[in-house]
Amino acid sequence: MKVKALSFLMAGILASPALLAAEKNLSGVVTDNNDQPLAGVKVHLRALNLSTKTNEQGQFEFNDLEEGRYVLDIKGGSLGHINHSVRHDGTIQQISLTPDNAEVLVITGNPLEHSSLEMASPAVIISGEQLVKNRGANIGETLAQTPGINLSSFGSGAGRPVIRGQQGNRVTVLSNNSSTQDASNSSPDHWIAAEPLLAERVEVLKGPATLLYGGGAIGGAVNVVDNRIPTRLTDGMEGGFEARAADSATGERSTVGTITTSAGNFAFNLDAYKSKTDDYQIPAYAESSFLRAQEAEHAGESASEHDEHAGEYGGRLENTRTDTKGGSFGLSYVADRGFIGASYTEFDRAYGLPGHSHEGHSHDEHSHDEHGHDEHAEESVLLDLKQKRYNLKGQLSDPFAGFQNLKFNYSKTDYEHQEIEGNEISTHFTNDAQELRVEAVHKAWNGWQGAFGLQLSDSDFAALGSETFIPASNTKNYGVFWLEEIDRGDLHTELGLRIDQQDIKVANTANFAGTQRSDNAYSFAAGSVWHFNENWSLPVNLAYAQRLPSVEELYSNAGRTEDNYVPHLATLSIEVGNPNLDKETAKNLDIGLRYHTDEVHASISLFHNKVGDYIYLAHHEEDHAGHEEHSEFPIFEFTQGDATFSGLEAEIDWTFGYQGDTYWKAGLFGDYTRATLDKGGYLPRTPAMRLGSKLGYVQGDFSADLSAIKVDGQNQVADEELPTEGYTLINMSLGYNLYFDNSDLLLFVKGENMTNEEIRDHASFLKDRTTRAGRTLSAGFRLTF
Repeated sequence: MKVKALSFLMAGILASPALLAAEKNLSGVVTDNNDQPLAGVKVHLRALNLSTKTNEQGQFEFNDLEEGRYVLDIKGGSLGHINHSVRHDGTIQQISLTPDNAEVLVITGNPLEHSSLEMASPAVIISGEQLVKNRGANIGETLAQTPGINLSSFGSGAGRPVIRGQQGNRVTVLSNNSSTQDASNSSPDHWIAAEPLLAERVEVLKGPATLLYGGGAIGGAVNVVDNRIPTRLTDGMEGGFEARAADSATGERSTVGTITTSAGNFAFNLDAYKSKTDDYQIPAYAESSFLRAQEAEHAGESASEHDEHAGEYGGRLENTRTDTKGGSFGLSYVADRGFIGASYTEFDRAYGLPGHSHEGHSHDEHSHDEHGHDEHAEESVLLDLKQKRYNLKGQLSDPFAGFQNLKFNYSKTDYEHQEIEGNEISTHFTNDAQELRVEAVHKAWNGWQGAFGLQLSDSDFAALGSETFIPASNTKNYGVFWLEEIDRGDLHTELGLRIDQQDIKVANTANFAGTQRSDNAYSFAAGSVWHFNENWSLPVNLAYAQRLPSVEELYSNAGRTEDNYVPHLATLSIEVGNPNLDKETAKNLDIGLRYHTDEVHASISLFHNKVGDYIYLAHHEEDHAGHEEHSEFPIFEFTQGDATFSGLEAEIDWTFGYQGDTYWKAGLFGDYTRATLDKGGYLPRTPAMRLGSKLGYVQGDFSADLSAIKVDGQNQVADEELPTEGYTLINMSLGYNLYFDNSDLLLFVKGENMTNEEIRDHASFLKDRTTRAGRTLSAGFRLTF
């Protein structure tokens, strides 16, 4: 009886309104960065399946919500799409919708559309003035000053982003959430078909993004976002025009323009660009001091004697020019419940490969003088690349019961490039590829938000010519994934699962009998973000990710013997595949700490990634004296071994000293990656530790920025890999904004490598044969309307 009475008492207490969490209206005002109210802005509480719009005074309201933390999903058309977290206690929330605050911008590469502050895995967005001032000749250069991201350069023509020591087949580069479908993974000298000049923003997912994009994103993903398929109707005409020019150090001349307009329910987009650079100037010898010393030792000379024959000190680095043009046309039908659109894009790029001049197609006909230098006139290598891409994209809101929206993206690409030596085509690469991606985002089910996804791709790759070492192949990938997340109080939790199947069919060739191979990969992840107050949060992410070996890793020089191996001229080596390679399995732990206010943004992230059966190029240890035709090319074989990647990234950005419209900005960052084989030794091309700082000043419409990055020398090297000297990179920029009735004009001046440092990227295959450009000054403008 006492137990029964106690039960009634407890039930009464729990039901007592006085003891229940208080329910109040969650209300707020949305303004632009000039504190002007914004009407018609969509405000969503997705965890509760609630939505509303702001009125003429920019006001919105949700009734009778318990006090606590909520994430508002706010869509403001041309002003952007953000996540804004609030501590709801009944007070009116003041929210500024501005595209300049990258930490709250939604990352479109995630189907659940969260900002970096709301995601368990690290992510970053480069947009606005930061993107305009940081644009480089390729996507790698554009991201090279971002914490945790390094550059694997190949002159000006090609450059890959390196995320936490991972590059190539482990970092996926996307164009509007879809693969670029080029040939960049087959060789580091191949340009990634994602043009920074056309980008509105660049999103980077650090660490395994396998759940979203498969094994090719086991090291991370880069999503280049543009407006080639409009997703909304415009009020009149919108767009921009940008032009920039550099001094004789690079001789850059670039222009880009984009226009978007609407007629009825149809939206149109047209963009075009053209960019040229000359052979760039270098501040030192083309060859590194370590390579020159090695060559001197082989020639029996002193270092000073060898340097007398090492070529010009400084001056222009031959065969580093680029010539690029392209554009796209897109058309969309936009209605209240979504849109459907299509686009056609075309790229045409020609560029030289520095450090790769060689004569003819055979590699045993070079004679050398007494100092070991080539006596023949050498021919330069030029890459001529073309890509045609067709896209179909759409989104439908409330497609069926229980689902928030349905998204699809289909792309078909015809890609080719020729490697031209002198007047002869040595190799012709083609890739005819298509990809379909479908995402169904469901409404909150008992607080759980999630998405189901399907990704299918089909690639026909071929390489023809006397220097072909990768056989023609067809690769099909099938992937399905499921993501779920829930918010409970201050804890945000994420779960995900993905299954992939890869089918490779290699064609019969003169040296290879052909084969078929089918493999499966499984990945899952679990993460949480603890928001322990309105400024501080603690993200933790665990990922189990698998990557299946690629065609080049399996079948390079397959079916050949040492007597007829074909060298890979891009890496100045002979690469030999291994058809017996197994899948890689990564177990990654990422833990961080974030602090965010209007004035300060700071974060630190530590990662530890154990990779079983890691695939890498190992130096062939046997003596190949007797194979004179390959004596100038070392032989590397794709092999596997357990590896460990560990490191950290830290940064802080601080805005201070406000006096009216005048203020200061300061920042510090550092990153470090250590990559080792468990059996002993280091993995090749691992970037060295960096420390960076920046200082900025803003007075009204004028801005000035100065940055310095100190890069340590890299002595943690693999077998047969030379060390790399450190350097300090100092850059500056000046900007001035002019505002008109319906347009804005940004004038800017940039100075890069102001101290004319000898800069070599340890992650680059060419780091001992070329440097980055010397001191470069450029100027330009960006008109936005």
